[in-house]
Amino acid sequence: MYKCVYFSIKELVSKIVYDFYKPTYGEDFLWRFFDADILKDLDTIRKEWNKPIIINNWSSGGNLSQCGIRSNLDPLVKQRKTPYLGGHNLAKGFDLHDSNGNNEGLYNCVKNLIISKKLKKIRRLENFKNTKTWVHADALQTRNDDLEIF
Repeated sequence: MYKCVYFSIKELVSKIVYDFYKPTYGEDFLWRFFDADILKDLDTIRKEWNKPIIINNWSSGGNLSQCGIRSNLDPLVKQRKTPYLGGHNLAKGFDLHDSNGNNEGLYNCVKNLIISKKLKKIRRLENFKNTKTWVHADALQTRNDDLEIF
């Protein structure tokens, strides 16, 4: 089972998911929600960026708790009145934050990794004009396995 080198499981799951599954099943169970190649892609992004990246920081007192996997009980999903499936629910989507606020630079780094085919699964980016304070990257399928900006 692959576990990220640069990210702990608490950074990848919401507090609700962690608090529900960890006491009964342990942290190893939580890693099983994720495709190994997607976790490797996150490590590749972090290694290439060569600076700290924040996904969730709830475990260290921060306010980010829904930037990795989200469950049906997490507020961003629970508030929806229509069916909702997205990268976050499927353990394929992540909101990345540069620790120094250089999210545009991080966006361009991830974009270049996708274009150069250095990532195995992550192929989609949310348009940075709509997400200036984070970089949404996910591994939903794209046409011809190419970069898709949505």
